[in-house]
Amino acid sequence: MSTDQSNTPGIEDIRAAATVIRRAIADADGPLPPSFLMTFMLRDWRRYLAYVHRRAGSRSIIWRNASELTVRIVASTVPLPTREARDQLVRGLPKLVHEIKTGMALAGMMAAQRDAFLLQLRAHHLSLLSEPLDPGINDRPDLSQTVAMDVADPRYRSLLDQLDGLDSMDGLEHIEM
Repeated sequence: MSTDQSNTPGIEDIRAAATVIRRAIADADGPLPPSFLMTFMLRDWRRYLAYVHRRAGSRSIIWRNASELTVRIVASTVPLPTREARDQLVRGLPKLVHEIKTGMALAGMMAAQRDAFLLQLRAHHLSLLSEPLDPGINDRPDLSQTVAMDVADPRYRSLLDQLDGLDSMDGLEHIEM
């Protein structure tokens, strides 16, 4: 794998990655993703997306697939109110996990980090599948594992800055792919 300048993601690649993550979160029908997923998206997954954007370009099918995968990852963490939604998640999990692992490998994630994240994701998916189907039982969804965002909160700006890659680009210059 080469570490030459042409393979190193630049600002535009990082911004493109952040835009995909931001759009996936905004388009999800549910509460914000759990905090462990937000951490993963902002650190490792953004690195993967920036790498794909740099290597394949914004018009490539590879970039489109990576973007769609990001949407599927986020969508897999929202509450599942119907049996059909749960069945669809269960059918799609093997492919989803395989594609996540491929992205993690390209992002250079260490095995211990990868395994820890996948265990958290598995536990989250199991909790979604075990929640009662009747929405009347729980009037309010459990938001304890989500990141609360208030636009008046200064931390909101910090999160947007992280998504834009303006304050944590240090890990992106040294990617070996």
